[in-house]
Amino acid sequence: TMSFINPCHRGLAYGDGHIQGDGQLGQVVRVVGDDLFAVNTDPELRSFGILIKDYAGGEMPGIYCGGGIYETDVFEGTINPGDNLKVSATGKLEGGNIANRQLVIAQAISVQSGVLKFRLLV
Repeated sequence: TMSFINPCHRGLAYGDGHIQGDGQLGQVVRVVGDDLFAVNTDPELRSFGILIKDYAGGEMPGIYCGGGIYETDVFEGTINPGDNLKVSATGKLEGGNIANRQLVIAQAISVQSGVLKFRLLV
């Protein structure tokens, strides 16, 4: 089945600039240059938002940012309601321990039947 991300109560969406390298729906991105984004795979680096769909390198990405409530099946590991979420080594939302200098980018609301509902904090 196709991955999805649904805005339940959307925050802002940013559609400008370009993406460096390919990015997949639900991956977290960061700013890497002037109007240039890349998938963030380092939880210690500041995230900008989450990709609305798949993008090839050089395309203008649509990015959910500025908060809101979303649901998606794109995440890693075991997540429980109320958990703080960070970016994983593959650029997806992930629960678990938030180590020193790792940044919290979302908060889990529920996880049911493989669907994560979360509040975006970036």
